[in-house]
This record gives sequence, structure tokens and C-alpha cells, in this order.
Amino acid sequence: MGMGAMEVKTICVLGAGAMGHAIAELAAVSGFNVKLRDINEELVQKGYQKIKESLERDQRKGRLKEDIETILSRIQPVVDLREAVQDADMIIEAIPEIMDLKGKVFQECEEYCSENTIFATNTSSLSITKLSEYLKKPERFIGLHFFNPPKVMRLVEIVYGKHTSEETVRVTEEVSKKMNRVIIHVRKDVPGFVVNRIFVTMANEAAWALEKGEGSVEEIDSAVKYKMGLPMGLFELHDLLGGGCIDVSYHVLEYYRETLGESYRPAPPFERLFKAGQLGKKSGKGFYDWSEGKRNEVPLRAGAKFDTLRLLAPAVNEAAWLIERDVATPEEIDLGVIHGLNYPRGLLRMADDVGLDKIVRKLEELYSEYGEERYKPNSVLLKMVEEGKLGRKSGEGFFRYGRGLYEFVKVNVDREKKIAFITLSRPQRANALNPTFLDEIYDALEMMEDDGDVRCVVITGEGRNFCGGADMAVFAQGTADAMLEFSEKGHKVFTKIETLSKPVLAAINGPALGGGFELALACDLRIMSKRAFLALPELNLGLFPGWGGTQRLVFLIGMSRAKQVIMMKENIDAETAHAWGIANYIVEPEKFNEFVVETASKLAEGPPLAYKLVKRTMYYGNQHHLRTGLYIEAASGGNIATSDDVAEGIMAFMYRRKPDFKGR
Repeated sequence: MGMGAMEVKTICVLGAGAMGHAIAELAAVSGFNVKLRDINEELVQKGYQKIKESLERDQRKGRLKEDIETILSRIQPVVDLREAVQDADMIIEAIPEIMDLKGKVFQECEEYCSENTIFATNTSSLSITKLSEYLKKPERFIGLHFFNPPKVMRLVEIVYGKHTSEETVRVTEEVSKKMNRVIIHVRKDVPGFVVNRIFVTMANEAAWALEKGEGSVEEIDSAVKYKMGLPMGLFELHDLLGGGCIDVSYHVLEYYRETLGESYRPAPPFERLFKAGQLGKKSGKGFYDWSEGKRNEVPLRAGAKFDTLRLLAPAVNEAAWLIERDVATPEEIDLGVIHGLNYPRGLLRMADDVGLDKIVRKLEELYSEYGEERYKPNSVLLKMVEEGKLGRKSGEGFFRYGRGLYEFVKVNVDREKKIAFITLSRPQRANALNPTFLDEIYDALEMMEDDGDVRCVVITGEGRNFCGGADMAVFAQGTADAMLEFSEKGHKVFTKIETLSKPVLAAINGPALGGGFELALACDLRIMSKRAFLALPELNLGLFPGWGGTQRLVFLIGMSRAKQVIMMKENIDAETAHAWGIANYIVEPEKFNEFVVETASKLAEGPPLAYKLVKRTMYYGNQHHLRTGLYIEAASGGNIATSDDVAEGIMAFMYRRKPDFKGR
């Protein structure tokens, strides 16, 4: 069989450890035959048992499309290397990060496997080119970097070595697609590839900021976790990931120092902790002291004064370095940090929001102060600023902006049916609303208002959620002004929905929580999937509904029931929502989309002028008190949002514990 006709059916996974058995499970669930190989029977059986336990958990949660026995029948635990690789179409290696160990295993595999077998390494740091040169046919070698755990983290980096053939890339991409991966191509073999290059750079910059007295551990972590919205503080993460990974980042930074230059050396805090054996929670101490069962919760507002641009600008500079060398595109870099690091949004989207002129100015300031080469603004950034491509404010930066060009909103117009679909598209964050998101929804509504072909607007959510409410990052700003501005943006959008001249239909495909529920309340009609539910859980955070939940819900279901929903923080299922008059229609999930289109089509067939007048008459004639109520709600919400109770509520939510409210 020539390689041009190659289709991968059998995959051998070398290494049955944490990553190896997880990759083997993913491959088997995706329909591939799998040989799981390790150096002795105990290790390979242990890996196989982990797969079985994982599948059993997924079966209990209803996540499997096949029964466990069928999936397990595709996995063969093997110790003998010849037996493992002789009929493999692809070998995925997940053994210890030692260059010569990997290379010698590849050489031995090459003796036994087909001449067309593709070799893929899961390395996160070693050179793909150097590893490929252990083989007689290095063109068959490629990097296939999964993120841990692969079942949850869908990203994979396909990394090209100097010798990797186009066909090897094509086949590897096909395998990745069958595994339902989010794929980014790393077209040059550079240290750290894409995702770890960004992550380790930002972590090292945090440590340099700490060393230079620009902020404490708690202040920097607070700014990262709450203001930037990253899942954890960078120091917190280094102490907790795998029980502590300070040693891992230290070694990666030493590798960067060797390959990229002295400026990339580990910051002194990393070096001191590594040499003292203080590697994180597993050793009792890292950036934090974990002795005697300490919890070390990062305070919400400790980082209010720390400038996150200090960390963002150097990371953007590294991204520009990758773009300059054609390693990856801006789209791929942003996909990488979202799906590989759980960032709340793309790094380069953040840069565009801040303004690339401000990014360059910060880099110049850092270079002037510290003289480190890594702070010299990359030529890609300098050229963009020179050309006036400053980001969102100028209409173009790393991405283009303007009507219809959105980060968080997808607009699709069916001109035949005269229906516009506005999809809330931030699925990795439950479609949570931040200021940019709200601006984009407003702009999309204005665009639909102006479009003569549109007679009905449908708002729905991408993924499993309709909308999870407000993004909590805004609460870390620590000022009433920031909260009031955010509150006003929400009210502006929801009022726009209510007063739009065309019918607006909320297609509630999944959970609608907090601000997501309030958005649906502003729509003219609501269709709920029977798997969806509604809730106003703000009191759990020490807040109360601030985008009309205390007003529009009362108007719909009465004061008593509205108090029950808000004060008892109860979920409202579809049947209850229908019975109470919140949902106009409820539909089985498999029929949901069809019913939404049918209902929207009926609305679109109606008389546009009459719709405009009936909406205006009903709004101004029946809800004259609503504006006053919404104003009081917004003003009160701005006051409470800066309270200690809100800080406690959000921290309790983040650390999955019960809040201890003090009433202040």
C-alpha cells in the first residue's frame, strides 16, 4: 500500500502512564484499534484498568455512544514491542521526556513496523527535528501534542519537524479530526511550540514582576485569576498542577535559555524554589506555604492595582515572534490558549481590545527599564502600529473588526425565510457575557434592525448552554464605576431587544443563568428545550439580579414567585417555566431546532409595520414603571458589587465551598 492511499486503522500507543492510557482510550472511543504498550505487564495492565475505570465513569454519566465492552475490545495491552508495532499504521509515543530514550525506542520500532507507519511523539518540549533524525525515514515523523487530560482538553498541536512530509501531516490531521480534536498547526519546530511558549513566558514574567517588587504573589495571582479571568493564578497553578510543577517550568525555561538566549532564563523565584526543593503543594511549599493543610485562596481584589499589561505585553510579543516566523496564525494561537490553557478568550483578541499601541508602549517601557532582549517589540507589532492597525479601536489589529465581524457573536441570515439567527458563541465559558460580548450583541441587533430582509430575530447559544450570565472578571476591578458601566451595557442591550421593531425569539437550548435568564426575559417569546433550565443564582455570590431580573420576572410571574426564584435560588425546569408563563413553548431536544425555525417562520410572515407598532404600544403602554425599576436595580447593583460579601461569594464559588457572608 502506498502512503498516498494510507488510512490509519490501528494505532500503537507507547507508554501506558497518565498520558499514554488517556490517548489510548481516546483513540479506542474514536473507533481505532489500539495496541497499548509498556515495558512490563504490571504497567500495561495498570493503564488498561485506568481506561476501564474511566469508561465506566463516562457510562454512568451517559457520555458513551457504545457499550464499554465494544470499546475495550478495540484495545489490546501488549508488552512485546514487535507485537505492538508490526501492524500499526501510526505509533503515538508517550514515554518519559528524555531525548535519547525516545530516539532509541523509535529506532527499535522502525525495525519491526511497516515502512509506511507514521511516528508521532507527544512531547511537549523536545525538538521534533532532532527526534526524527533517529529514524531512517524522518519524513514519517511528526509531533502530536495532546493536552492533559485529553478527554477534557480537546486541543492538539500538530508539530512539523524539518523533514516532516506533507502526507504525514495530512494523515495525522485526519486522525486528529476522527478524535474530535481542536487542531492547531505548528509549522516550525520551535522551543515550546505554541501553547507552552505562551504559558511559560507569561509565568516567567509573573515571577520577574514578583522579583522586581511590582506585586506580591497574592496580588499578581489575583489579577491573573480574576481580572484576566484565567482559571488559576500563575503561581497557584504552579503549586497545584500535578501536586506542583515548578521543576517542570524551571527545566523548560533552562531549555529556552539554551535555545532562545539568556534573556529567557528562569526568573530568580523559579530558580530559588527549584534549588530548595520547594516544588509546590506536594513538597509542602512552593510560591505558597501549604504546610498544616493551608488552603491559600487567592483574594478577589488583591490584584486590583496590578497592571495585567505587565504580563500580557510580553506574551503578545512571543505570539508576534511565532507569527513572524510562520509558526502559527493569529487564529491558531488564540485557539491554542483557549483550548489548551482554558483562557477566557484569545490572547491576541485581548491584545486587540487593549490596543497594540499600548502593548508596544509597555514593551518599550520594560525594555528601557530592564534592558532584556525579550522586551524588544517584535517587528510584526511595530509594523502594525506604524500602519495604524491598533486593534478593535481602529477596526483592525491581529483580527478585523466592524459590523458583522465579531469575536463572541455569530450572525446567520436566512434571506429566504427572512430570519436572522444571533448565536452567543463563547461555549468554553458557557457563553458568559463580558463588556465586548455585550457591545457585539448590540451591534448585531442594530445590523438586523437595518436589514430589510430580516423580519424575525432568533437569539440562541452555542454548545450546551444558552448563556451562563455575566463574566465574573468584571467584579475584580474593585470600583463602582466599572460595575456601573458594565451594568449599563447590559441594560442597553436588553432594552434594545425589547424595543427592536422586529419580533425577537429566545431559543433557550440549554441552561440560562443569571444575566442569561435576564436576556431571555427581554425577548418577546421564549422557546425552551426540555433539557434546559433557568435560574437567578446571584444571591449565592452576595449579589442580586441586576439586568432586569427583579423587574421583568415580577411582571411575568408575579411578586411572590419571583421572590421564590431569586431568594431561594431555585432552578426552574422547562415544565415549570411553561406552567408559570415564562416559556411560551417547551420542546423535546431532538425537535428543538426544527420547532424554533417553524415558529420564527410564522413570525417572519407577519406584517412588519404592525409588529413595530404593537411592540411599541405594548412596551410603552404596559411597562411605564419598568424604566424606573431598572434604574433603581442598576444603581443598587453598582453599590453591592464592590462589597466584601460579593468578594467572599465569588471566592467561595471559585473554591467550591460555602460562603461566609458578613453583611458588609
